Amino acid sequence: MKNKNTELSQNGKNVLALLKKSKIPLTAYDILGKLQASGVKAPQTVYRALDELVERGLTHRIQSLGAFVACHSDEEDHGTQFAVCRKCNKVLELHDHRICDFIKEIGKKIKFHIEREMMELIGICDDCTKKA
Repeated sequence: MKNKNTELSQNGKNVLALLKKSKIPLTAYDILGKLQASGVKAPQTVYRALDELVERGLTHRIQSLGAFVACHSDEEDHGTQFAVCRKCNKVLELHDHRICDFIKEIGKKIKFHIEREMMELIGICDDCTKKA
């Protein structure tokens, strides 16, 4: 993983600022649409910026949504779990070290070096449950 503190590209800074302001995960095309006014014209530009941000641990890709969120942890190297609402797509970022430790233990038992763990818990958030 690259150092989080080294200088980001201008596109990386713009994408990260947008993700930090967003209350919902954004797809690369959502990001492109919101940044076109600032000169970002090509999907490849957004994907390069996202790759840079994910590699540095500043954003996370939510696999089930094909979307991205800003990281909310200050820890340099951390396992992450996400609770993803299947109705409203709200994402909560969790950092339960007990889960990370358990996964590391599983890796040891099966003699497999786990480099990174990310878990998505899919369900319905409290707000959507109350609306139903």
